[in-house]
Amino acid sequence: MFNRHFSRGLKALLAIFCLTAASLASAVTVDEIIKRGKLLVAIDTNNPPWGTMDATMQADGYDVAVAKLMAKYMGVELEIVTVTSANRIPFVVTNKADVVMSSLTITPQRALQIWFSIPYAMQESVIMTPAKSPIKTFNDLNGKKVSVVRGAIQDGIVGKLAPKALIQRFDNDASTIQALVTGQVDATATGFLIPAQTTKANPGKTFVSRLSLGQQHFGIGMKRDSVDLMQWTNTFLYHVRQNGELAELFKKYSEQTLPPLPSF
Repeated sequence: MFNRHFSRGLKALLAIFCLTAASLASAVTVDEIIKRGKLLVAIDTNNPPWGTMDATMQADGYDVAVAKLMAKYMGVELEIVTVTSANRIPFVVTNKADVVMSSLTITPQRALQIWFSIPYAMQESVIMTPAKSPIKTFNDLNGKKVSVVRGAIQDGIVGKLAPKALIQRFDNDASTIQALVTGQVDATATGFLIPAQTTKANPGKTFVSRLSLGQQHFGIGMKRDSVDLMQWTNTFLYHVRQNGELAELFKKYSEQTLPPLPSF
């Protein structure tokens, strides 16, 4: 009887050990990235100013610039893995990218799927409308069409603050903004930098930030068991936050001063 129970207990311990070993083996390390010679970063390149394509069809934007800086400090090349808001987390979970740097807001719900670094950026999310819109409060959104990016943080916030709004979901930021510009929707949920950019891109039309959806901090995401990579990434971010390189990039792409960022 004792031997039978002992055998079962030993098998259970071995099973736990094997599962743990398999989990640890799936986590990419800094040494493995250096040996490979390139850092795979998931970025949405259809989300200015965080990620975009320049006139020569080269990836650009704040997230791209920070990814380049990260690869530089690691001493490897950067390979951008293009993603959307909806698939950016799955790409990291399934090892298609080492990290995701795609204006990804840090939330407890997302932290159930991936680990987050300390913040490297922040933004205020807003409800953007044409300047002549009668929308002034969240109650004014009742029955109004509001475009959001599918899977983005603004989706849930709008649903909570304006439950009677008619939410129209799109796959990327460009589509949500275009829906407002062409009059398909009455408002769009987006970042605080977008109204000025949209006004500049559409002469004769003026768009404004009408309502605040709160501030969010962005973190670099990676698989939950990436202890080694997380330690290095946080060290990297601490360094470029302290020496001013991160603030310089933020100023370049947002024309705003990088505010003090929290750590955890």
